[in-house]
Amino acid sequence: MSEKLIQKGIADRVQIVNGDMSSLDFHPATFDLIWSEVAAYIMGFKNALSTGKPFLVKHGYLAVTELTWLRPDPLDQAKRFFAEEYPAMQDIESNLEAIRRAGYNVVGHFTLPESAWWDHYYTPIEKKLPELRKKHKDNPEALAVVELHEMEIDIYRKYSDSYGYVFYVTQID
Repeated sequence: MSEKLIQKGIADRVQIVNGDMSSLDFHPATFDLIWSEVAAYIMGFKNALSTGKPFLVKHGYLAVTELTWLRPDPLDQAKRFFAEEYPAMQDIESNLEAIRRAGYNVVGHFTLPESAWWDHYYTPIEKKLPELRKKHKDNPEALAVVELHEMEIDIYRKYSDSYGYVFYVTQID
C-alpha cells in the first residue's frame, strides 16, 4: 500500500494505522477518514460508530464493514447459527438507521461480493482445517474451534443469500 502512496505523491498525507479500534490513542478530530473492517463485528456496530466519531475532523468519513442480514426473511439455519455467533446482526435498513442516530450521514453502502469471502478468507481457512484437525486431535477445545469454522463455512456455502458484509460509508457534519 505504501508503494502506491509514494507513487501517487501522497504518502506524506496518509497515515495507515493497524490497531485496536476500541482503544484508539489519538487526539480528537485527527482523521479525515477512518476505514475499519471487522472491528464493528468485534466491538459491536453501534459502539464502532460512537468510538470512531470523536477522532474525525468536521465532515470526516467513517467507512466500516458490518455483518448484515441481506433479506427480510433469513433462512432458519442461518438465523440459528448467528443467534449464537453474532446475535446483534441487523438488516441494512436497521444499520442505516443506527448510522443516522449516531450522528452520521449515509454517503453510500454496498454488499461485498462472495469472492471477498472465498478468495481471501474461507478458501485459505478451509485448506488449513484438515491439518489443524490432525494436529489438535487430542485437544477438544481446539477441535471445537475447527468444527465451528467448518460449520461457518458450510452455513455461508448454503445461505450466503441471507447475509453478508455490507460496506457502509458515512460522514459527520
